[in-house]
Amino acid sequence: MNFEVASNSLDQISADGIILFAFEGEKYIPTKNLLFIDKALKGFLSDSLNFDNFKGKKNNIFSFDTQKKILGSKIFVLGLGKKEEFDQNKLRSVTATFARVFRGKLSSLALGLLSGNEIDQDIYLQSQSIAEGFILGNYIFNKYKKKEDNLKELESIIISEENKSSSLKIKEGIETAKIICEGVKLARDLVNEPAAVINPSSLSKIAFDLAKKNNEISCKIYDREEIEKMGMGAFLGVTLGSDTPPKFIHLEYKPAGSIKKEKLAIVGKGITFDSGGVSIKPESSMMTMKCDMAGAAAVLGLFSVISQIKPKMKIMGLIAATPNLISGKAFVPGDILTSMNGKTIEVLSTDAEGRLTMADAITYAIKNGATEIIDLATLTGACEVALGTDIAGLFSNDQNLKEKLLKSSKKTGEQLWELPLVSEYKELNKSEVADISNIPSVRYGGAITGALFLEEFVDKKPWVHLDIAGPAFYEKEHELGQKGGTGFGVRLLLEFLKNF
Repeated sequence: MNFEVASNSLDQISADGIILFAFEGEKYIPTKNLLFIDKALKGFLSDSLNFDNFKGKKNNIFSFDTQKKILGSKIFVLGLGKKEEFDQNKLRSVTATFARVFRGKLSSLALGLLSGNEIDQDIYLQSQSIAEGFILGNYIFNKYKKKEDNLKELESIIISEENKSSSLKIKEGIETAKIICEGVKLARDLVNEPAAVINPSSLSKIAFDLAKKNNEISCKIYDREEIEKMGMGAFLGVTLGSDTPPKFIHLEYKPAGSIKKEKLAIVGKGITFDSGGVSIKPESSMMTMKCDMAGAAAVLGLFSVISQIKPKMKIMGLIAATPNLISGKAFVPGDILTSMNGKTIEVLSTDAEGRLTMADAITYAIKNGATEIIDLATLTGACEVALGTDIAGLFSNDQNLKEKLLKSSKKTGEQLWELPLVSEYKELNKSEVADISNIPSVRYGGAITGALFLEEFVDKKPWVHLDIAGPAFYEKEHELGQKGGTGFGVRLLLEFLKNF
């Protein structure tokens, strides 16, 4: 997709469609550009909007044929919702919805930004939000479809801006959006691929190739023998049921000239397919389990563009990658595993495998100098029950780290909701025969007890656990894209890292 900033006014730009915005009211509230184009069309646009009773509600789209009275063939008026509720997330989602709805039907679009009198948002953020919306809404994973079934992507977006200094800011916002979306699209692609394609070895190759292209990134890949030597007994337990070799991936970003002592570890759950193991899932629950490595995908998406965001601190990306399958060698309920930090774990369910791999990855992070830890994991269905499909659960032992992520969440629209680490619930994870069990003694509060299990391995380091079971994968189309992987966490973490 090509973005262009043109000095021509909107009525002098040739495109398949011209996008205008309106706010919601008892009658729609026109924007400056809408009034300008309506004047060029001698009032026919406003007459049609009024006749159609257009209100400007969020994601409402009104189309109008210009009948060659201006260079653009069609007008599309997009509702932004109520002005007092407007933010960059609304602008992103509205443009993404439009791109998704009209994917394959238009090749070029023109639009103008909202003025400073209309919204309290600078043109850099506006252009970034609009570009993100068009790129993510236009995303298609169609690698395995027949060519004749493929929809063409939108080719060209032209933004009208006569002021040269404003044009530069718009271009900067667009470039930022392109960088961010490159990472998101990689994460989406990885989740959308079949488990036969995305396995521990292919994830390792992607990580290795990322480091090969970038002098600021190093990569270590550990195989089964090395994983055994490091004492990752919890991770290894999960790997036993599969003939696919496990891999432990350690990416590290070291900015040139950095003198900061802090080192952030970002740990992504890397279960490349989850059958549930011996505690097998129902067939319907297995259909989307290629997405159980969405945390790992987010880490790789982040590292694919991290040098372009230029955080000033060292950052590790860690992935314990394996499928969770069934065979005569698979671990079974009643087994006791010894984790990397020496804690013993009683396995009561082989379908609570992610926390086992994450426990060893977190311990590895600490042993390798992590001063702060963020983990992303499709950890519990309980979190999806609690918060639905749009919101990730946030658990943290550190106020500062938590607040920075929540602030980033508001800017990116990747929603987080804090859930409590209830100390009394630790009793539920107790085992009679080991230091801890991998599932609680009751069926309630599963998202909390899962987080409390992980907390046992963070060694009191500042830590945030993001349970992304809901928003990592959508089973139907959504505002920012098609059914499938969402790349959740990439935009959030890139925004978070901009402050370091």
